[in-house]
Amino acid sequence: MLMKKYHLLATLKTCLLIFSGVLLASCADTFDSNEQFDGGVRNQPLESPAEDDIIIEPSTDGSKMTISWPVVFGAGGYEFKVFNASDESTPIINDTIDGCTRTINREDDIIYKICIRTLGNAKLNNTEATTVNPKTYSTFTESYGKIPTNTDLFEYFENNPISDTVAIATELNFDLEPGGTYTLSQQLNFKYHKVVLRTTDKTNHASVTIADQANFIVSNDFSLKYVDIDASATTKPIMEAYNYTSEPPTDTIAKPKNYLMIDFVRIMGCNFKGVTGSLFYDNNKPWCVVNFLIQNTVIEMLTETSNIKNESFISFQGGGIKDFKIEKSTIYQKGAGNSKYFLRYNNSARVDRMGYETSDHTSLTYLSNTFYKVASGQWANYSGISNYSAYDLQNNIWYQCADGNIARRMMGNGRLGNGCTFYSANNTYWHNDAQADQGNYDESTSQLTTDPAFVDPDNNIFTPTGAEQVEKKTGDPRWFNTAE
Repeated sequence: MLMKKYHLLATLKTCLLIFSGVLLASCADTFDSNEQFDGGVRNQPLESPAEDDIIIEPSTDGSKMTISWPVVFGAGGYEFKVFNASDESTPIINDTIDGCTRTINREDDIIYKICIRTLGNAKLNNTEATTVNPKTYSTFTESYGKIPTNTDLFEYFENNPISDTVAIATELNFDLEPGGTYTLSQQLNFKYHKVVLRTTDKTNHASVTIADQANFIVSNDFSLKYVDIDASATTKPIMEAYNYTSEPPTDTIAKPKNYLMIDFVRIMGCNFKGVTGSLFYDNNKPWCVVNFLIQNTVIEMLTETSNIKNESFISFQGGGIKDFKIEKSTIYQKGAGNSKYFLRYNNSARVDRMGYETSDHTSLTYLSNTFYKVASGQWANYSGISNYSAYDLQNNIWYQCADGNIARRMMGNGRLGNGCTFYSANNTYWHNDAQADQGNYDESTSQLTTDPAFVDPDNNIFTPTGAEQVEKKTGDPRWFNTAE
């Protein structure tokens, strides 16, 4: 078979292909068959790029990756498909391109499958490749342990304790089996280690059933990723900061000023049902979580008021959060009780008392969320920190939440200090069958003033049908995706 393949030695705009010191071709970022890229190949069946010749390079910040492959001379282009390897029913990308590089978005915790098929060139009488040579690329960080299905997580860590020789600074990823079932029979304490519990397939979550009086004890960075939690049996907070009797040494947990610092608490791609009490409680200890993230998560609250700690769903009675972010998530209340607050800090939890400069600001970010009947009376108590805060509220729906005065509660009655910011866009504040006036606290002109008119909230379907919300695609985007 007459075919020549050469690696593209490229800048994004021009490249030189050199073989035995002879200049063969120069090319731009894209090409077509009229630019003399046939290399003398005619009347031939073509082959797709080999797996080993497909090069993947992530960007410095990890948000994108560039995929490149050698030129196949005589080709008429390439069919370029990218799949999530755990769900190949629909490609993430399905394009025909003339180039030999492509930059795409990159997400963590996916195994990508990249399929590049060489297309034929009718002018040269070259026929397309009949096969592809798939390239897989994982963005999962390395696993520390794999926990088999039908396991009690408490017993697993009792029988397989994390060694004292493992550095506290190392994040340890424990993998749950896709579709696996697990239980948690007692409080699970990781003893100052940084732990991630995750399912290795975003589309086929493992499930964990929490027994009465059981929960996760947080004493350092802790993440739940792509896990379904049944919390209906426990009256305890789902996550609880370690209620120590003596403070951990500073070489274990940093305490630059007033607070013990935890870098991350992350809840990503999870589903919770039957949460009767608080999601997180700091046990009235001076814990500060630097980054508290809820992302792409659904939480069903079946609140019994007596189970709520310090009157708040996310409760920092002795400490606080430096940067709180919730995005693309739904939280809804179906219980007989409720929390007074959604998120509550200790009033003294200011950034300068955490070890930062006041100009560093505490941030509170709400992006594309749906809140349904969450909290009663108030949403937050930020009056003690509002002089040092930055707020970003976009594309959210608050339906019958707190007393309706979300913006005022969010920003501590408007007491913003110099350099503090409050940005808001496309939010719905719907309360008592009317748009809740936010007064001078949310002064944006983009508030949506009509009923979001969820399809069937009684059956937990929160797809908006209100014209404004549909036009702007506000609230948790999953509901529009489900509708489509």
